[in-house]
Amino acid sequence: MNLEALVMLALAIIIVAVIFYASAALVSRDWTLTGSLVLRILVVSLVAVFVIPVLRHLAAEVGAGDIGLLLAFVILVIAVRFIVIEELPVTDEWLSAIVASLIAVVLIYILDQVSDWLIGTPLLDVL
Repeated sequence: MNLEALVMLALAIIIVAVIFYASAALVSRDWTLTGSLVLRILVVSLVAVFVIPVLRHLAAEVGAGDIGLLLAFVILVIAVRFIVIEELPVTDEWLSAIVASLIAVVLIYILDQVSDWLIGTPLLDVL
């Protein structure tokens, strides 16, 4: 892995972490940031940055279409529910996890397309 790919990977993790923080804060209406929440969001960001591209490529190679993205979304909802939502003051934990994941996935997709348009490489295809 060269230096450029390593920088893009770190940048992708940081940007995805900010997106997950914003989506979790929107769902919980609590914009406070604690140290444990930062670590939890970084873990979920690592899962998102590494799992989504791998499942996308595996599904494309098998010819399964968007099944890989659907599976990645389910894994992301489970990760957000059991890692991030535990820290937040919400009433319905599963619904909050689904909404936070959906907001994050839409924002990540938009950012991925903008990155592909501006610099010629998608943000999450740095592996």
